[in-house]
Amino acid sequence: MKGEVLLIQKLIDASRKNIYQLDEYPIRDVEAQIQMELQEILDLNQPEVLKDRLSYIGIGEESGYVNKWLKTNEGYVLAGIRHFGGNLDMPFVFMWPSFRIKNIERVVEELTPTFSMFKPKYYNFWIRPDCNNYDVEIVQQRFIGDINEMSKNNLRLIKPVEYYDWYENEYRKFHQLHPEFKYRIGCNDKSLMDESLAEGLLFLFKNDNETIGLICGENEDFLGKPSVYLNEILISNEHRGQGYGSKLLGSFVNQLEAKYFTCHIDIENIPSTQTAIKSGQKVFSQECFVFI
Repeated sequence: MKGEVLLIQKLIDASRKNIYQLDEYPIRDVEAQIQMELQEILDLNQPEVLKDRLSYIGIGEESGYVNKWLKTNEGYVLAGIRHFGGNLDMPFVFMWPSFRIKNIERVVEELTPTFSMFKPKYYNFWIRPDCNNYDVEIVQQRFIGDINEMSKNNLRLIKPVEYYDWYENEYRKFHQLHPEFKYRIGCNDKSLMDESLAEGLLFLFKNDNETIGLICGENEDFLGKPSVYLNEILISNEHRGQGYGSKLLGSFVNQLEAKYFTCHIDIENIPSTQTAIKSGQKVFSQECFVFI
């Protein structure tokens, strides 16, 4: 028990230095955030979760789905099996190292026997941008913005009664044009979107009764402060490239009563990345894939 406590603290220290580029924020707040996100990973080891995952994936035994502390030549890694977008054909291994990785290929090689029965296609880990000198593929990035300092706008946003058919149809058109993003950039479940609506954080922007875009988020605590996490920002296929993304985000942020604004953005989603940077957000971590 004492050994695990020390290991967790080592992982938190390493994460602040190597994974979370949040040096301008209070160290205590950053460490508390890392501890909370670590606990979310460890909570996946609860018996009912392991049982559900085995039932869904159908490989091996419940113990195979435990997020494990595994020793490598460079130090301990917390690792577990995942499936990209819930796609059973895209298994991968999530890694959270308690050290700055020096030889990523060797670390992957040392972890491989533990997860070989799942036949993972790649391994993933997160790294802060100023520490990312690895020859790996960046898949998505985490952004943070101080709401008081972010760009604002004043489009007239409305809280809809119905929205999901439009939302789903826009994603259908998007995936027809870009089938390679079907699993990387997908539409959210209606239940998740309805939660945003119930929190008063889902809006449409319309012009002459034509829906131009949708934006929604959810309340969270980040760095110990009230924050809003962006679940979705979507501009209709016919109106992309006309500057609506920045205006919609600025109008949404203008209505928020929170300290921070956070989101994840796929690296291939150039318009959303540009919108985030233009709004005043900064990248603080990058997800990397190591393909086998």
